[in-house]
Amino acid sequence: MDISLMEIVIKNIAVLGVAAYLTTQVPPFRRALNQLHYRWQDKAILILIFGFFSAVGNYLGIPVLGSLANTRIVGAVVGGLLGGPAVGLGAGLIGAVPRYFMGGFTMIPAASANILVGYLSGLVYAHYGARKIGIGKAFLVGLGAEFLLKFMVLTLSASFEAAWELERVIAVPTIVANSLGVMLFVYIVRDVYQEQDKAQAKSAQQAMRVIQKTNNMLRQGLTQESAQRIAATIYTEVDADAVAVTDNDKVLAFIGKGDDHHIVGQPFITEATKRAYQTRQSLIANTKKEIGCPHEDCPLSAVIDAPMIVNNRFQGSIKVYKTGNGVILPYEAELVQGIADFLSLQLLHSELEVQTVLLSQAEYNSLRAQIHPHFIFNILGTIRATIRSEPEKARVLIKHLSDMIRRHIKPGKEVNTLQEELDFIDNYIYLEQARFGDRIQVIKVIDPVSYNQIVPVFAVQVLVENAIKHGLTPKKDGGIVEIRVWREKDQVHIQVRDNGVGIPEERLTDFIEMPTVSQMSGGIGIGLSNVHARIQRLFGKQYGLSIESKLGEGTCVSICLPVQEGGAGDDKI
Repeated sequence: MDISLMEIVIKNIAVLGVAAYLTTQVPPFRRALNQLHYRWQDKAILILIFGFFSAVGNYLGIPVLGSLANTRIVGAVVGGLLGGPAVGLGAGLIGAVPRYFMGGFTMIPAASANILVGYLSGLVYAHYGARKIGIGKAFLVGLGAEFLLKFMVLTLSASFEAAWELERVIAVPTIVANSLGVMLFVYIVRDVYQEQDKAQAKSAQQAMRVIQKTNNMLRQGLTQESAQRIAATIYTEVDADAVAVTDNDKVLAFIGKGDDHHIVGQPFITEATKRAYQTRQSLIANTKKEIGCPHEDCPLSAVIDAPMIVNNRFQGSIKVYKTGNGVILPYEAELVQGIADFLSLQLLHSELEVQTVLLSQAEYNSLRAQIHPHFIFNILGTIRATIRSEPEKARVLIKHLSDMIRRHIKPGKEVNTLQEELDFIDNYIYLEQARFGDRIQVIKVIDPVSYNQIVPVFAVQVLVENAIKHGLTPKKDGGIVEIRVWREKDQVHIQVRDNGVGIPEERLTDFIEMPTVSQMSGGIGIGLSNVHARIQRLFGKQYGLSIESKLGEGTCVSICLPVQEGGAGDDKI
């Protein structure tokens, strides 16, 4: 082994290490790595960056026996490990092109191997995910890539004798140095993920503080006074240069830079807000042009505009702005969207409080109000407990809570497909299991032909919630909830069974008699009797709900419905 050759290759790796650190400080690179799921733009950025490192590795090469000892392979392998197969393949191709034109008897295997190892490294990413690839795995992948390169050089070179003599000289230093180079590069880039985890944990804390402080602010609806309080709370808690709250046509509150021309009480003027109003979807703009403020000297350069939608009506929006080179990162967008969803839920509750509706609609609304504040704050307490130790789990919990709230505030409709109902239940169960852990176990046995079956909104969810709340949680060791759905001739049967504490005989007798809502004292009876009444109103008196229970053994609640299918979003029978 040539010691001087080893020293030169290691020096080149050190140069790449410094370059890797400097690269992680470049905003576009950090933004690309911060994406939870790479867009094609992010992949293009990563391909160019790692392709550049691979290409430069050729020119850092040392001529040896008519070939090159170089660090070209590092860029391709790291690109695959951090960006996936497409990035690894693209980076490997960029690095292979200059190597091909450099010539030499190893140019074909060297160029081909660079492309192949980039793609194979990407498959490692696809299997583990970038966050689970530590320095140990990175070293082993680099080692494997080098062995594959050596094998291809020995078998595909024009002269085996020349290739053997070359590898006898350069094999050990290049294998060791390039494997260490891959490991070093991944070690440096992992700092970006650690910073992201800290930022996401901070975002989760911010979300909880904002939700706690804004709770009940919209009990009287979205007014200029309530909007000012909400904007002030968000501005204090969130890293933003300006915060605005609008209703469906004007600015209700604006705090921060740009308040000289974004005037409270006047119509909103940015194109971004107008687009969010038209599409009723969140909008992220990271340039002044995308924001579209007509004021020439407006300092605002980035915004997340999150609409508040209630019953498919645009009620207003929450806008968080940045200035200068600031951009809206994915976790910041999720934070603002979660706040907007929570405020939308408050607006919905405000509307329900002031509406006078028929008894049947009141029963339906009572089911839509199952997400009570105490449930939300219990979940928030769970999130708070996991932020420091498990920031990724806290982020997932917030996403599930946001998804559950978003489904809860969808336009009012009386029926869902079974698939939609099960999706909602999955979110609910995930959040409950985060609180109670292994105490809550859920088994689902679903006949696939039933997924498009029409069911009353939240009907199955109420059964599952009652099973967990009244059946399992009183038990020290918890238990199992089993959801079964099957079709029998022209009927669909839905069964929710638990092995919990059961229902006392006197309460079970009261329920079997199916009293009205006004006669029930509260708890399990209201939810189940509402479901039964709604089923009979929608499908006929021959259908409905039945219940069996033994104290200390568990409860089984069954729903019988006529076979009736519909697509997502159907709201009529």
